[in-house]
Amino acid sequence: MFPLLTGYGWNGTRYYDLETGQFVSNAAVREGLESVMDASALQMNALTQQLIDGGISLADWQTGMMQQIKITHTTSAALSQGGWAAMTQSDWGATGQLIRAQYDYLRNFAAEIASGKQPLDGRALVRADLYADAANGTFAEMGRRDAIESGFDEEMRELEDTINACDGCIEQAMLDWQPIGTLKAIGSQECSTRCRCEFKFRNSETGEER
Repeated sequence: MFPLLTGYGWNGTRYYDLETGQFVSNAAVREGLESVMDASALQMNALTQQLIDGGISLADWQTGMMQQIKITHTTSAALSQGGWAAMTQSDWGATGQLIRAQYDYLRNFAAEIASGKQPLDGRALVRADLYADAANGTFAEMGRRDAIESGFDEEMRELEDTINACDGCIEQAMLDWQPIGTLKAIGSQECSTRCRCEFKFRNSETGEER
């Protein structure tokens, strides 16, 4: 199930089924995000395999990767904000900044392929997949942005699990509630874009949590 599809609404905070009125669980929203990233990873993997096999040029590979990055990250942002119709001009601007950062990383990737520093083998395929995973960070940052606009002033990092979490994520989670915007971004620790931590938000005056 992917909440951006027809049949789901947004009440400003949560998705709901237009037919039943039932709220969509956070787990289901996360599942939708994972499906977007998985589909993008397949496309990026295919592009990189074509490059390895000599079927496309480096320039064509870079263009194709940029297209996939844009699709994946804009979809992730819209999912975070309540759907395409809920995206404001400000949201699009913030999303554009996050995408441009990914383009910068991609240019470095392409430059290392051109120089031979990045071998065109299985390691390139693994590295390409990271650009799809990075959409999770976009989802988290846009959610944080929305929380600030909604009056939440504190945040806490929630680990996906304590077994697979990296040391950096564990240290961030141990900080408990902090002023919003001060915790390290999702994807910035040792586990990089593989990170599946989440932010929780709280209004310190009302005690409301999201």
